[in-house]
Amino acid sequence: MTTLRLEDFVDDTPWTPSATEFADVPLPDIIEGVRVQRLPVHRDLRGELTVLITALTDESLTAPHVYHVRAEPRSIRAWVYHKRQADRLAYVDGRFRLVLYDLRPGSKTHGRLNVMDVGAENRVLVTIPPFVIHGLRNLDDQPSAFVNMPTKPYDPAWPDKSRIPYGHPGIPYVFD
Repeated sequence: MTTLRLEDFVDDTPWTPSATEFADVPLPDIIEGVRVQRLPVHRDLRGELTVLITALTDESLTAPHVYHVRAEPRSIRAWVYHKRQADRLAYVDGRFRLVLYDLRPGSKTHGRLNVMDVGAENRVLVTIPPFVIHGLRNLDDQPSAFVNMPTKPYDPAWPDKSRIPYGHPGIPYVFD
């Protein structure tokens, strides 16, 4: 039997993040405070690794609470907003239509609607500030998933989620 030692391992080669990693995606008429960033994908013969969040490019990026959401085929998850946290939604698999609606009084973009298709073909991290309404639809005929890394941990004794049923006429969007 061969004896294995820690010294037998080879250190990874250092790398420098490129300027395009976590670069902001320019979108016309984006709702004030919403940020869309390109997620870096590193590929090799084994597959790929997608970085969802890192303090390498922004030391303020921490993840006090992280969870994975599975969406059933063609399902709709709408409408919600948060009062005390920003959502940071990372999309790397499947196909989703994400819709944001600004009802914040006094916002420069009050009444604005943003619609974006995200997922495997458009890997992004979307930061949604408090009070911006959002919902999404899984566009695939199979389950798809995304990861949320909100800025505050979930407190079951004081949930920070306000909902209105999908189909409410006050939201000017219908998922097709």
